[in-house]
Amino acid sequence: MYQQFINRTEELTFLENHLSGHKPQLLIFYGRRRVGKTELLVQFAKTHPEVPSIYFLAGRKRWKDNIRELQLKMAGILDDTLFSKAEFADYFELFREFGTRASGQTVIIIDEFPYLHDPSRDIESMFQKIYDEIISKTEIVLILCGSSISMMESLLGYKSPLYGRRTGQWLVEPLWFGDVCRFFPGYDMQACIEAYAVLGGIPFYLLMFDDSMDVLGNIEKTLLSKGSVLYKEPEFLLMEELREPRNYFSILKAIAAGNTKSAEIINATGLDKSVVSRYIDVLHDLRIVRKSAPVTIKKQNIRDMRYYLEDNLFKFWFKFVYPNEGQIEYGQTGTIIETIKSQMDSYTSFVFEDVAGQFLYEIMDELPFRFERIGRWWHKDNEIDFVALNEQSRKIMFVECKWKNRKIGVDVLESLMKKVGHVDWKLGNRDEYFCIISKKGLTARAEQYAKDHGFFCFDLEDMEQVFKAGPAKNQPYAYSGSAELITSCLKQ
Repeated sequence: MYQQFINRTEELTFLENHLSGHKPQLLIFYGRRRVGKTELLVQFAKTHPEVPSIYFLAGRKRWKDNIRELQLKMAGILDDTLFSKAEFADYFELFREFGTRASGQTVIIIDEFPYLHDPSRDIESMFQKIYDEIISKTEIVLILCGSSISMMESLLGYKSPLYGRRTGQWLVEPLWFGDVCRFFPGYDMQACIEAYAVLGGIPFYLLMFDDSMDVLGNIEKTLLSKGSVLYKEPEFLLMEELREPRNYFSILKAIAAGNTKSAEIINATGLDKSVVSRYIDVLHDLRIVRKSAPVTIKKQNIRDMRYYLEDNLFKFWFKFVYPNEGQIEYGQTGTIIETIKSQMDSYTSFVFEDVAGQFLYEIMDELPFRFERIGRWWHKDNEIDFVALNEQSRKIMFVECKWKNRKIGVDVLESLMKKVGHVDWKLGNRDEYFCIISKKGLTARAEQYAKDHGFFCFDLEDMEQVFKAGPAKNQPYAYSGSAELITSCLKQ
């Protein structure tokens, strides 16, 4: 199991820049649970042992208990027993006394800041006063961190008392696939993609898998074993974030079953249209559900909207774990494993599209144009996995992704070329390019067809060179198998 702190270079650079100015700072850090916010902030503090730092995890405790715990941590870096014995009525008094005793830079991290909220006190106004009257006159770097995305984003809004005080904010996102591969040095590219299809880019989940075992073995151990950490994880997360999870469960189950349109979700759940719309908005804010519209539509039209599970663990859990909880409780996992084994390719094919999209971002400089937007496209019965486009240059690329255990034939390439005429984007006045990203590559006839029609073609070997080998920055990528074809296309 690979437990090194991976990537987060952008986030660490952001924090470094705010520390280097020796000025008062109020930073807002937020992101969904398990995404690695705490580890990131702790790692940042560790890289600057010369700067005193406090990490305080707020809890669902009494008001005075949280104040007391933060007070003791402050007393620790002040090395002041009198400070530790004092009594403070609120956080303003605590920070005021700390500010008079501390000198130079100090980093104060308050994790799960929303837990400090108290019905009888306006905590945001109190921290506004703390910043205005105390921190602004010091070199204190105050970092407020939280997992309740909606509540933390409210701190950034115009109506928040902290609006105008913050000196920076950062939404911590799940890791991209290239970083996920670094958790599993023992896996080949196919196994990495399958692991990503199960766990997504959440570091906490990724650490649960052991790359000395195959993916199915890890699934059985971490998801199909009663009492294992991930067995109830989606359920616990929803119960933590939502007051009434029953309807949310129903909606997520419907989407996981392939109901991606609003009408389909309403029919599958039996819920009122307004209820479904409101609940989907909440799930979208939590980064559990993704809203998607055809990439060629600039203004999203609700009639063209589709909904997908954004979180891969939720996607896998609702498809394979949640429906089989009874069997898992009685330890009857053999049948479930066989079901997963038989359906793993079809399940992974949808996640492979996301990996392919990230792959295209990674190699963008080697493509004939830099795309401004990339996403799915559909119209009536026609669908294309990805369309990448650039408004200014009027260039467009059509991409099909195939996760099959056989080489792709000419029919797939011909089908893609037939569909592009339905894409109503600068028709008759655009430069068109075509791309196939596949698991096993192309047949000999398909390779010749691709060469004749200027296709870009990539397979798992190409992905491995990009995601696992990690070529040096600004160096050209060397593609296995497809190099000759790529070179010829780029010369056109």
